[in-house]
Amino acid sequence: MHGHPKHTITLAGGAAGGAATLGRATGAVTWIDSSRAVVVGTNGDHSEVTTLDPETLEAIPFLARVVDAIGDRDRILILGPDAMRVELEREYVSIFHRPDRLLDVETSGTADEADLIRRLEALTAG
Repeated sequence: MHGHPKHTITLAGGAAGGAATLGRATGAVTWIDSSRAVVVGTNGDHSEVTTLDPETLEAIPFLARVVDAIGDRDRILILGPDAMRVELEREYVSIFHRPDRLLDVETSGTADEADLIRRLEALTAG
């Protein structure tokens, strides 16, 4: 997709940390509310952080862009206010048909990028 900023960070225990990554589960942790979505997802030994804005004028609806950023990963955690969280969960299931991958869907106060990264590391730990 176009139009959403991304940056990459090294996950703890990745190749730089000397741990094997072949058995590591893929995962994504997402914060979503009515003003933005932040998706932190694994990509090998790195995580990719994507921030999406619902106001961006694109032909693809906001929730579909968030699901695209989450991708087809093994484990998914969605955080945020109930209404947006439930809408995103439904959109994910309608696209990937894998409700079993939504391991934990919870209400949470605002989460910053560092919190999302910590949760991702716990989610994908061997």
